[in-house]
Amino acid sequence: MKKIISLTLALLLILSFAVFAIGSSESETVDQGSDSAQSDENNNNSLGDYAVEIDSCRLAKDYEGKDVVIVKYIYTNVSADNATAFYIAFEDTVYQSGIGLNRAYILEDSANYSEDNQTKEIKAGASLDVEVAYELNDTTTDIEVEVKELISFDDKTITKTFTIA
Repeated sequence: MKKIISLTLALLLILSFAVFAIGSSESETVDQGSDSAQSDENNNNSLGDYAVEIDSCRLAKDYEGKDVVIVKYIYTNVSADNATAFYIAFEDTVYQSGIGLNRAYILEDSANYSEDNQTKEIKAGASLDVEVAYELNDTTTDIEVEVKELISFDDKTITKTFTIA
């Protein structure tokens, strides 16, 4: 069942990338904010069999010149088994003024952005840098990044706030 869900989600993501080819030629570093892990006394980044660190973010432009933010995650398989891809393991959401941002799809060669790692599986003990782009509402309001397991009975969420301006 898990493989069927994984395959279905992988096909949907591939189709999404094929439909949305967006480019950018500029990128800008954004100030890092604070992070917190809710529902976790040890403040670690483990979410089930995986760990994720919300590392950094930077500004870029999409093919229409609209502002986007590229969030960098560090995805680690802390289990003894091979892991699922980032986009299947986690639900990642970015908020600006309490409103969820849509994902942005940027051409791979622009803004040094590579969405390929979102779909790569990693072996036990391995880590991988993953970037995900989101459409901004403005370039002055802070963003809050939240990550939780896609399928879990645990309500644990890892959050980090970045200052854009």
